[in-house]
Amino acid sequence: MPVEIKTSKEIHPKIYAYTTPTVTSNEGWIKIGYTERDVTQRIKEQTHTAHIDTDILWTGDAAYTEEPDKGKTFKDHDFHHFLSFHDVERRPKTEWFYFNGTPEKSKNLFDKFVQHDLSGYQPGKGQDYTLRQEQEEAVAKTLAYFQEHAGGKFLWNAKPRFGKTLSTYDLARRMEAVNVLIVTNRPAIANSWYDDFETFIAGQTTYKFVSESDSLKSRPTLSRKEFVGILDDDVRQLAFISLQDLKGSVYLGGEHDKLKWVTDLHWDLLVIDEAHEGVDTFKTDQAFNKIRRNFTLHLSGTPFKALAKGDFTEEQIYNWSYADEQAAKTIWSPEQEEENPYETLPQLNLFTYQMSQMIGEELEKGAQLDGENIDYAFDLSEFFATDDKGKFIHEQDVKNWLDTLSSNEKYPFSTKELRNELKHTFWLLERVASAKALKALLEEHPIYENYEIVLAAGDGRMSEEDDKVKLKSLDLVRKAIAGNDKTITLSVGQLTTGVTIPEWTGVLMLSNLKSPALYMQAAFRAQNPYSWTDNKGNHFRKERAYVFDFAPERTLILFDEFANNLSLATAGGGGTSTTREENIRELLNFFPVIAEDRAGKMVEIDAKAVLTIPRQIKAREVLKRGFMSNLLFDNISGIFQASQTVLDILNELPVEKEGKVQDSSDLLDFSDVTVDDEGNAVVDHEIVVNQQMRLFGEKVYGLGESVAELVTKDEERTQKQLANDLSKTVSSVIVEELKVGYDDLKTREADHIKKQITATLENEILKNDIERKISEAHIKQELQQQLKEANDKAQKVRFKKIWKNV
Repeated sequence: MPVEIKTSKEIHPKIYAYTTPTVTSNEGWIKIGYTERDVTQRIKEQTHTAHIDTDILWTGDAAYTEEPDKGKTFKDHDFHHFLSFHDVERRPKTEWFYFNGTPEKSKNLFDKFVQHDLSGYQPGKGQDYTLRQEQEEAVAKTLAYFQEHAGGKFLWNAKPRFGKTLSTYDLARRMEAVNVLIVTNRPAIANSWYDDFETFIAGQTTYKFVSESDSLKSRPTLSRKEFVGILDDDVRQLAFISLQDLKGSVYLGGEHDKLKWVTDLHWDLLVIDEAHEGVDTFKTDQAFNKIRRNFTLHLSGTPFKALAKGDFTEEQIYNWSYADEQAAKTIWSPEQEEENPYETLPQLNLFTYQMSQMIGEELEKGAQLDGENIDYAFDLSEFFATDDKGKFIHEQDVKNWLDTLSSNEKYPFSTKELRNELKHTFWLLERVASAKALKALLEEHPIYENYEIVLAAGDGRMSEEDDKVKLKSLDLVRKAIAGNDKTITLSVGQLTTGVTIPEWTGVLMLSNLKSPALYMQAAFRAQNPYSWTDNKGNHFRKERAYVFDFAPERTLILFDEFANNLSLATAGGGGTSTTREENIRELLNFFPVIAEDRAGKMVEIDAKAVLTIPRQIKAREVLKRGFMSNLLFDNISGIFQASQTVLDILNELPVEKEGKVQDSSDLLDFSDVTVDDEGNAVVDHEIVVNQQMRLFGEKVYGLGESVAELVTKDEERTQKQLANDLSKTVSSVIVEELKVGYDDLKTREADHIKKQITATLENEILKNDIERKISEAHIKQELQQQLKEANDKAQKVRFKKIWKNV
């Protein structure tokens, strides 16, 4: 039986207008709304409980009748915006408009709108807006916290499509903030910040959008110099700067003489957009430390690390998850005056397959990697590995996989009907060479040759300078989709965050991605709303989006982390097993997982299966490989970071046979466990050397501070060289003292301690170097100013001598 994949739903969008003749307070007012169902039934839902008589004035298709956008659908708020620009009064936070006894005018304006008739159109007045309930809650909770905690920070843990830009602007307005600084790790999203500013803020406030971002070159933003030149005491600024630019400033630890004004100002609000992406690096922290501000707002859809590390308390977080969004979509009452605002947000579905089932007998042979036997069907990186000539090492297996994907009925491209459901998909690989090799095979394949294959791989490195490359890739994809019925986009890190390709309905995970943040960001690329009109004039909307994965033992672990690690109560392994399973069960209601059972049949799995299947798959494959599988030793290296005391305890544990899984509500208290960037547990250094205080007292605890005193300016040695020189002296003393407390301190433990000492030294040296450069930059700037103001030659000579010595 073919797998069931259904991405779209036919819709019949209508705009309607009615009055309530018997309600005197509504005299002269007309309700103008939107629905995709029967208009009479929709109006009845809104008025039947109050037994109000209604008079339907007119209805019309919610689609443009003339170019541009002929046939494209729109929503009532698009028409409402048009009415506001025609100076039609609107009852605040409702869909009622005042036409003062001339109801025919409403229909005339609708006809002009669908024909793109702009006569009499007077733009410039900002559009009114009403925050959704969750946006209102986020703003109110944040404002209340800031009012009680001067200098505080707050996190909006909110999925994509929450509406963070408009909500942030609303928060700034309520705070009466004069200076707002918005910093993002993704300059490409500048346009979304400017769009909401232009639509909702510019015409209603005295805020000005200050930015010199390349992404906004075509937009009428102000430079800092232009903003300062505005002679208006009431003017306020929303400054937008990329993280790359910020860290590049010599006044913030970089190399370029720019953005001094950022450090000179005292900001009312600092907004750090997408806090999960690259902003927790040492240099970034140092840059933010130099920005003086009253409050800090962090925005992130996947703040796994921040929550696991305990960076925020419960009162410092507002949560809006994918499950929250889909639940709101489900429980929206039809009696509400407005149409369901969540209706257009597609449901995600996850299909996970075992690669070993797809390529068959070749798995029995295994493969050789660096002289070690490895099950390459369990390692996507190795499965798609290439040789020096850019060819797949396991090319025949990759071809077999493509054949199976397009012919076996349980796979997503196996029938014409399924291929029509997945016209535009996004395939994520690990290496550029793999993406290029796969592109070549796809273009020769009898099924995939009918697709336009787009290579959006960049150079494969997630560097801070890849924004222009990303924009180029985005342009390639959009052009391909506009000119082709079917496309496949191959990516190596490109386009996984901060971009919107609404036509994508599926994502194929073909890399060993283990970070839950990066994985879910990529998955959400297919969840963007999308509606379209076919050649016959029929209207459709994306209802579901799909993620296809080929490493279930990895995928289901990430699913567990997605369900639990975005909640403070269960982040980092905390909470009870019952609570964690309940979180998974709730997510499964809106993000169903379809996996292969033992017979290879695709079945929808429950919460318990999410937790147990990864172990079962690994155990089964280990048995198949005669206990020689690398899966047997997966992530074992972390164990050897523990002290001998910990290892002795592990060795004393009784051997337990695994029986049936039993329900348990025992507390799993892992709240103090630290995780690395990939979500793996790291043994705390205080556990490894838990006698440190007794052995060294305050002297060792103050290692960072002591090292800072040792570091002096030295242009001849690099930071790492200096750190290595110092660590040779410091670490040997510490290790020798540790051996006194630990009779059997292992070499690997000593090496681990030495590495931590070196890392501490490097950070202190880097911090010292940044502070020195910032200090020098300020001194030079002051000298330049004094040189300009010098009145005589002697003063100028003196300042020039000082300059040379700085």
